[in-house]
Amino acid sequence: MELQRLNYAELASSDREIQQAADRQLYTALSQLGFAKITNHPIARPVIEELFSWTQRFFALPLEHKRKAAHPAQPNPHRGWSCIGQEKLSVIRQNKAVLDLKESFDMGPDDDELYPNIWTDEHALPGFREFMSDFYQRCDALHQQLLVAIARSMHLPESSFTPLCARNSSELRLNHYPAVKPDELSDFGTITLLFQDSVGGLEVEDQAEPGRYLAVEPADCADIIVNVGDCLQRWTNDRLRSANHRVTLPRGSLDVESDGDSGLVDSRYSIAYFGKPSRDETVRTLTALLRPGEEAKYKDEITAWQFNQLRLLQTY
Repeated sequence: MELQRLNYAELASSDREIQQAADRQLYTALSQLGFAKITNHPIARPVIEELFSWTQRFFALPLEHKRKAAHPAQPNPHRGWSCIGQEKLSVIRQNKAVLDLKESFDMGPDDDELYPNIWTDEHALPGFREFMSDFYQRCDALHQQLLVAIARSMHLPESSFTPLCARNSSELRLNHYPAVKPDELSDFGTITLLFQDSVGGLEVEDQAEPGRYLAVEPADCADIIVNVGDCLQRWTNDRLRSANHRVTLPRGSLDVESDGDSGLVDSRYSIAYFGKPSRDETVRTLTALLRPGEEAKYKDEITAWQFNQLRLLQTY
């Protein structure tokens, strides 16, 4: 399956007709599948290629250096390095304790005093921290710009979503999958920006036919896959839906297991920026979105922080 390709330059165009046409494409993609592919965006190809280089170098570090940045063994916001099997994301959807077969590194904003970032020693990988902090800022800016476009695509004021994310709690994650089994998950926040390598294996649930997964063709690493998160689904009263997705055996790969279960995916890397609301903002349906006579589906006063913590309790 080829995701809808959206030209970011058209979303940001000063020509109103071009921008409106791009807005319609954006809304159609996110309301029907929950996923789209963004091209011609502000994060340049050489920067993304350097991102994958840093990611590979970090995961190639000896264990003693990665352990200096170890994620705490409790459900706090994601920070630092998580070893293979530390997370159990499949329990969120399947109610069973299957460990997630990947290692990851997570970071948040540099100025987060409640949950500061956890880094390995600078001498172990000189320049890693500086590059990652800069890349986080690039993703944060794009996250805000896309929220403006999403609001506009729904015929809402452009500022409908961005103030709800003003006190940044978004997270950037580096993933290394030495081998993975196909476990379903959805993302917690507003939107996710996903950077993929060429191995592939991403599958997205068909929202018109739940339980049916569509293989996403491997992306050019310079393209960004954008998907709706659970908080944006709640705010929009399910107009935009957070789609389940998973990493599974790419087409054409050899089945390397002999026990009859699903095969394993070749070693691969991906990077995801999880856009999130400010921690104290509620994630109930926005009343400004409701049509006359329409009832809000999400009325609870749960904050983004509380919602995130409930999900994290199932993850670790």
